[in-house]
Amino acid sequence: MGWTVLPLKRKTDTREQALGAVITELRVKRGMSYQHVAEKVGCNDSHMNAIEHGKKNPTLKLLQAIADFHRIRLSKVLWLAEEKYRRAKR
Repeated sequence: MGWTVLPLKRKTDTREQALGAVITELRVKRGMSYQHVAEKVGCNDSHMNAIEHGKKNPTLKLLQAIADFHRIRLSKVLWLAEEKYRRAKR
């Protein structure tokens, strides 16, 4: 993972989009592709991409795997998503 990834701008008008944006930000901060994260957490690339864009909801099991992979508490992932959604509603 020697390449640099530029931060992506994601819509956060819905809770699904806000959660996807948080998951994207966690991945981008580590300089990883969504394909790599998908492989590590046990889902396919297209499903991870849809989650990051707020088009699909992850199961609780998958969401916990994503949080564990990024070494962050699940409650913090959810809190970050809720804050991002709240700010978008202002």
